[in-house]
Amino acid sequence: MDGVSFIQKPHAATDQIRFMTAGSVDDGKSTLIGRLLLDAGALMKDQRDALAEDGEDLALLTDGLEAERAQGITIDVAYRYFATPDASFIIADAPGHEQYTRNMVTAASNSDVAVIVIDATRVEGGALQPQTRRHAVIAALMGLDIIVAVNKMDLLEWSQQRFSQVETAFAELATSLRISKVTCIPISARKGDNVVRRGGAPWWTGPTLIEEISHARRAKSRANSPLRLPVQAVLRTGATRHYAGRIESGAINVADIVRVGANATAAIVSEIIVAGRPVARAEAGASVAIKFVGERDITRGDMIADTSAHFVRGVVADICWLDESAWKKGRRYVLRQGALETQALITEINFVHDITHQSAGVAAATLALNDIANVLVAVRDAIVGDLYADLPGTGAFALFDAQTNQTCAAGMIREVAL
Repeated sequence: MDGVSFIQKPHAATDQIRFMTAGSVDDGKSTLIGRLLLDAGALMKDQRDALAEDGEDLALLTDGLEAERAQGITIDVAYRYFATPDASFIIADAPGHEQYTRNMVTAASNSDVAVIVIDATRVEGGALQPQTRRHAVIAALMGLDIIVAVNKMDLLEWSQQRFSQVETAFAELATSLRISKVTCIPISARKGDNVVRRGGAPWWTGPTLIEEISHARRAKSRANSPLRLPVQAVLRTGATRHYAGRIESGAINVADIVRVGANATAAIVSEIIVAGRPVARAEAGASVAIKFVGERDITRGDMIADTSAHFVRGVVADICWLDESAWKKGRRYVLRQGALETQALITEINFVHDITHQSAGVAAATLALNDIANVLVAVRDAIVGDLYADLPGTGAFALFDAQTNQTCAAGMIREVAL
């Protein structure tokens, strides 16, 4: 495979890349995932032995999901793993049909890159499939890097002209969505050309798909971001109190001066405990217990943050409506941001995104399942006003029904409402 060797266990790699796959029906998404898993050595021996040499049945490795959909079974996102010596990869495989928009949003929220698969044999005259356009819009809304895998090029004898047509059509779509950069790669998922190893197109001098995924924007180091540590529990030992939680972004050091809660009360860190042992510093991803100098009135849901944090009682957000019951004006919800829960109200629907035609947002008086809308949300208790584009961990929230605990919406903060 051109010198690229793979290992099976993701934890052996030093970097992690999360990407999602999307594609219209029969574009070859399942075959592509199967090819990646096969060439990465991530399949069991009996799975490898069951595959035909020509790769015709690679899709069978993932198309069990299609059978579930046909039976009306509700499914979520499927995650699959493989690794190279330099990075581990997590594939978020979500159903791409319009009725599963909420599943795709879930996959996108946990990804850095979107790989959109296009069947080159079905793009004539530059006409992209409606689902392809929908997937691009959602990926753009979620702030993902986009790579286009132009599939089934072998069926067109690797026509450079057809590839250019697809490339031009997607470039026009990207411009309308204000996407600055999109890379298109000609591939044959069935044969494996330009997926992991090179092949097929003598005119193609660009990267293989795995190379482009590997060099796409990695998630910005969360340790270099502003400190955000949601308090999940207060641990009491006699008169001593530690505040436990997982560092969402940034780092914390002994003797740091931080701000706590919506009142932004200053506090000095006197002790940091990780895995039962005191440490001088802890970074994003670590579960910690923090002790401060002096007594503090801190409870679950409070945010320990650096001085850049600002707390607000209103935000403009894009939300994906996840509830089968439509939104009704005046209905109150529970907003959850990190460990904080507070009452919330959608006070105004600014517009619903026209996902299919990418036209300007349309006015709406209600929200139905899978709608993606720009709304104004007011909250009882102040929340951290982080923008999703800057800090996805705290710039996102969820809305719940207080009676049923049903998840009604997933939200991304776009602006702070003044």
